[in-house]
Amino acid sequence: MQIRAIRSLCYTLVIALLTTLTPAPFTQPASAQLMPTYSVGVIDFANESGVQGELLARLATDAVVVEMSKSNRYDVSITRTMMQAKMDELGIRSPMTKIDLIRLGEALSADAMMQGSVRTVQLSGSGPNRRASVTLVAQMIDQASGEIINGAAQTGTSTARVGYTADDNALIAEAINAAAYLTVRTMVDYVIPEATVMMNVGDDKVMINKGVRAGIKPGMRMIVLRNREIIGYLQVTTTAADDAFATVLKSVSGIQPEDKARAIYDMPTVSAALKSESLPSGAPKKDRIGSGVGGKMVKLFVTIGVLVGLGSLFQSGRGVSDSPKAGMGKSNLEFTWNPKQYDYGNSVYELQIVRDAGDAMDGTAPVFWATQDVGLWNQGSIDLSKIYPIIAPRIVAHSRMASGASTPSATSSEFAPEGYGERQHTYRLRVILRSRAGESSEESSGTTYKYEIPNFSKAILATAIQPVTRDRVVSPVDGDLLFATELLDGTSTLKWMRSDMVTRYRVIVEPVTPGAGPVWSSGMISNTGDAEVSISDADRLSLARALNNSIYNDVVMRWRVESQNEADSNKAAWTSPEEFETPRFVIGPMPPGTP
Repeated sequence: MQIRAIRSLCYTLVIALLTTLTPAPFTQPASAQLMPTYSVGVIDFANESGVQGELLARLATDAVVVEMSKSNRYDVSITRTMMQAKMDELGIRSPMTKIDLIRLGEALSADAMMQGSVRTVQLSGSGPNRRASVTLVAQMIDQASGEIINGAAQTGTSTARVGYTADDNALIAEAINAAAYLTVRTMVDYVIPEATVMMNVGDDKVMINKGVRAGIKPGMRMIVLRNREIIGYLQVTTTAADDAFATVLKSVSGIQPEDKARAIYDMPTVSAALKSESLPSGAPKKDRIGSGVGGKMVKLFVTIGVLVGLGSLFQSGRGVSDSPKAGMGKSNLEFTWNPKQYDYGNSVYELQIVRDAGDAMDGTAPVFWATQDVGLWNQGSIDLSKIYPIIAPRIVAHSRMASGASTPSATSSEFAPEGYGERQHTYRLRVILRSRAGESSEESSGTTYKYEIPNFSKAILATAIQPVTRDRVVSPVDGDLLFATELLDGTSTLKWMRSDMVTRYRVIVEPVTPGAGPVWSSGMISNTGDAEVSISDADRLSLARALNNSIYNDVVMRWRVESQNEADSNKAAWTSPEEFETPRFVIGPMPPGTP
């Protein structure tokens, strides 16, 4: 009995020893650990190719979403309908800025948003040898920071088949599917390096718990997150196999152990549409010149050359910095700028919007709006549509830099009364920048500042359009009954008074209570110059068919007319009344026997 027990013990020890020497078949290797799954909202791609318009862009978007859904890396359950509903709720319209993407991603609780474009479409050959190639560019934007965390630029090509001649549309569709597959595969293959801050090393360095094995490289920039909010930026300096040290480039609320760091992705190629104003990180870009002694000497000579050149070109603080990055918002008179420009606005003394200014650099340019409010700068946009109509002379107090002056002086601009649609104006953004030039001494008190005025932003053409409010509606008057039968026979229609400088309209009809009635929209309605405008006969019949259902009896509907001047710069903006100013009508009962 004792011998049997000893023998069993020996067998157990031998098995235990062999187990330690043999690879465990049920242990998942480190390289096969599951990557984190990102919830991603995919915005409809832009089509820069000039082929097939929005249809091709949608096809490319859907192809990329399908490929992403096949990967366990991405959750693309956020549908196009869900995104459109949130866009309507937030008042966001295409084309979207990076700020719009972040707002939309936050509303959808997405980890990231993805946008892209169909860069090129090319056809070559003939007959069975005819081929199509399509280049797609995609970039994934981190919802918390606005930084690009992944992306790809890939070209897909259709395959020639013996004895088979496809039409061009089929070849392009095949090439899009191939490009979508390559794009998503490239993004899946790139594992976004993520790490956790282990400890602070001095005042401006930290140690993170990932290194070369996790894809961390010297020079890599990383954002630091705490509870999904960005709190700082790092740049990796030295790496080991399983940890690394990084310098703190920017800290908003102090970087601490357990904060998460995520790498910032460097896009290899970006299309023109995607290269539009990005959200600056607030952190310096990686040095493009070598970091050795030779590189430092090159930097020194380049810096000296730049300073000498600037000294000869600019005097009295003129035009040293880049011009403001102006953009357009949801309305044709909403202007946007990048709030992170000029050191997050810390260098901005005054922001101005000038009207019909020409190229005057000094205070002679008529300033239509001005502010020194840091809060407004951080807001990143201002809508001037509420200023119109100008009933009394408009006096705008602002600063000016007279020719040869070193400091700004107070002045004002005056604008005559102006109604809606009298003329189209040119608007530009301009800033007066202020930087510290010297500290106070024992002989003098206070701080010495240097002022400069960069060039104007790009010009934006805009018209103050009068919205079609309730008092400008001809029929149906607010609260009237509208019968589908009268729309069918032409005795009733939607009619309103013309707005000056408007080239086209569109009409939206929807129930006051969501879901209670149909949602309908008209086609484009050209402004003929008549005093009254109405929907076309085709639209009138279409609206009648939409309302012609007994379940809609007595449903209260609202309708709004949206107006546009096609000569304005903002092609996506439509002027519409506030919701409380939109007219209503009640769907009249159907005749007996109507289904």
